[in-house]
Amino acid sequence: MSRSKHMDINSIRDRAQSVEDGPVSKQEVEFARQILRSSEGDIGAALFVVGLCGDNRDATLIETYLRSGHKDVHGELALKSLCRYLGLIDCYRPVVRKYILAGGDIDFAGSKAAAIHLAPEYLLNFRDKEVERTLLVIFCDFQNRNRSAARHALVKTLELHGELKDPIGLRTDTDPDASLIIAAACRSFGLERLDFMAGFPN
Repeated sequence: MSRSKHMDINSIRDRAQSVEDGPVSKQEVEFARQILRSSEGDIGAALFVVGLCGDNRDATLIETYLRSGHKDVHGELALKSLCRYLGLIDCYRPVVRKYILAGGDIDFAGSKAAAIHLAPEYLLNFRDKEVERTLLVIFCDFQNRNRSAARHALVKTLELHGELKDPIGLRTDTDPDASLIIAAACRSFGLERLDFMAGFPN
């Protein structure tokens, strides 16, 4: 029986994520790659392993899960693996931007929220007023289903965790930190309130 038969992709993932102690071997990363190539097995766990322990050459393999029949299930993790884990945000900046600015999900379910969560990577040492403004428009709309993602992205981008009454954003009825977040965003992004309130839904 081949060695791969004895490998446990969930254990490999836990070590890749530092949930369990121990290194991930080259053979184990290759085992995860084979799961992605064959689309058989725990694809989600394999995406974590290859994203966290692979290299830039794995981008093409991971990218198939943004387009294949598995995209609605694994598209979000594939995008995160490419942009956050492999650190290839510069290569996928147009994709992330397209998803953030879209009127809703495109390509796969949850694409807009997934891209908004990647806004801190997108905006690191990079300016995009349209994306910045869009994040604020979403944040100011309590009815927007992506508001929580936008709040998280703004707090992380602006490094505000230590200043907030509700850092995680657990409250959904009101937001005790809204004014502080908006003021900090306006200062950092060079926006006036009218710049983003003009895009606020009536």
